[in-house]
Amino acid sequence: MQSLEVFIAILGCSQLTYVEAVPTQRKQDFIGVCENALQYFGGVPAAIVPDNLKSAVTKSSKYEPTINESFADFAEHYGTAILPARAYRPRDKSLVEGMVKIVYHRIYAQLNAHTYFTIAALNAAIREALEQLNNAPFKGHNYSRRQQFEEVEKEALQPLPVYRYEFK
Repeated sequence: MQSLEVFIAILGCSQLTYVEAVPTQRKQDFIGVCENALQYFGGVPAAIVPDNLKSAVTKSSKYEPTINESFADFAEHYGTAILPARAYRPRDKSLVEGMVKIVYHRIYAQLNAHTYFTIAALNAAIREALEQLNNAPFKGHNYSRRQQFEEVEKEALQPLPVYRYEFK
């Protein structure tokens, strides 16, 4: 049995979410899932707020963090800024932390009863459960993350470049 990392990205306004399992948190895997998230959203936000993992930030600092060179190249290719979450500041990443709990209950619970023999098969099952999550109405509201995204946030995203990022 292979252990995997699970990547979660969330847009701030609509809370549209992207989830993908990857083998590691190494640079190539991390940048790949970031790119997959942008492709899923169909655009590029003005800024990406990653956690302080080594694949994104080589030196953590309250005021001047050092962004990993490959991740900085990725950001330049997509025309976005990298604003790492401040260490020990949970408010910087409260939406994604809350989404982790939701993913455990709404996605992992569905997957737990099955055995997956490839990462691709697992990610296909995650994608199916993710679509249910993104299309389900918020509690107490008559709109979903997807509807909120389409109506409010989609037009705020920058267009994707013609070519995907090539890892150097």
